[in-house]
Amino acid sequence: MKYLKETVFWNNTLFQYLVAAGVFIISFISINLVLMFLLKILSKLNTKFQNNFIADLVKSIKKRTKPIIFIISLSIAIIGLTLPKEISIHFGKIVIVFVIVFVTIFICDVITNFANNYLSSKKDVVISDGIITIIKALVWIISFLTILSNLGVNVNTFITGLGIGGVAVAFAAQSIIADLFNYFVIVFDKPFLKGDFIQIGDDKGVVEYIGVKSTRIRRNTGEQLLISNTNLLSARIQNYRVLEKRRRAMIIGVEYSTPLEKLKLIPSTIQTIIENTDYTEFSTARFVEFADSSLNFEVIYYINIADYKEFVKVVEEINYKIVDEFNKLGINFAFPSRTLYINKE
Repeated sequence: MKYLKETVFWNNTLFQYLVAAGVFIISFISINLVLMFLLKILSKLNTKFQNNFIADLVKSIKKRTKPIIFIISLSIAIIGLTLPKEISIHFGKIVIVFVIVFVTIFICDVITNFANNYLSSKKDVVISDGIITIIKALVWIISFLTILSNLGVNVNTFITGLGIGGVAVAFAAQSIIADLFNYFVIVFDKPFLKGDFIQIGDDKGVVEYIGVKSTRIRRNTGEQLLISNTNLLSARIQNYRVLEKRRRAMIIGVEYSTPLEKLKLIPSTIQTIIENTDYTEFSTARFVEFADSSLNFEVIYYINIADYKEFVKVVEEINYKIVDEFNKLGINFAFPSRTLYINKE
């Protein structure tokens, strides 16, 4: 013990170093026990309410707090040590920067979790990925300014310098600013939302991501379409989500050899099929044309479904019923044909 108290390294005895190590271990264990108790409470809440936000919050706490616990325990341990003034000052600044960075990362995790697990489930609340990105950027800017302030930098002078430089940057990035402005138009005017099925020109697809500069659309053919917000809003957009009903028009051709009495049965047969199918409104079914190879009937009806996949299912169901009824009536569908007459003389 005497050796430990008399042996000095860097203005501290070995005994003081051992005490500091013991304080570090006790602090580290104590803070982890408190954290485990908190996580246990959150886990019970998650079991009770089955809330994904709480589950993700627990994951974020486990992931982000370990480095902070380590640095806080180390800070507590060295309080009893005599450190050179320069080391003490720099260590304090490093601790502040370290804690601010990891707290900022944790706050960003909470923002993401809140948006993914709470706001996304609220039909009356509309928030896009771009808004989340902007909020995170603001959090990081505030953290960065806080770090600079703690490091002794005059933040007001720094912000003034950024303002002067920002004017020059604004002229050099006019297209980016235009896309950002149009992003806010999309967010507040809501011509479409994430998950909507839309058409821009000849391109159709589902909106996957609404970003600050561009919007990503997954086309029907599988590839992703990336369009700047400015170009997107300058085009004509058709949003199929807001459809109350879809119009379906088709031509049904039957053979010229079909008897007149069976031709007259076709409109009423199709009308009965459509009216007996869910989510449909019959409009018309009429004999409209003597085509080259068929007698054509025009059929028009409406389906009160906005979702395209469900719309196609109803169309398919009606088509199957038409084929079945025509087979029962002995009516044959026409196909392109040509009759050749040969003169034997």
